[in-house]
Amino acid sequence: MGSFSAKLRVWNPASPEKIEEVEAMVDTGAAFSWIHRERLERLGVEKLRRIGFRAIDGSIIELETAAVWVASNDFKAPDIIVLAEGTDMEVIGVHTIEGLGLAADPVQEKLIPTVMPALNTAR
Repeated sequence: MGSFSAKLRVWNPASPEKIEEVEAMVDTGAAFSWIHRERLERLGVEKLRRIGFRAIDGSIIELETAAVWVASNDFKAPDIIVLAEGTDMEVIGVHTIEGLGLAADPVQEKLIPTVMPALNTAR
């Protein structure tokens, strides 16, 4: 399975006129999307809390998160984003992808609309 990138628009719900356009790697192994801190600070986002992540070397790192709105194509949703540091890659993670009602299609190399599974089907 190959890798691909996708475009994502990110904005602060308190200042929706400021938008950052990001082209980031789609990473279905990442829970959250990681966007560089500088981009998010330009938007004036309010930091929520720090979350622990296990680095590839096994160490635990804590990074800040922020609440934003995201959009890809005609789909938009509120999201929690990790403030990426230094040489961290910008990635679009599963929380963002599924929150937008999308799925990663590695054959077409794009994000596509999908139907989400429902565990509670009693109506």
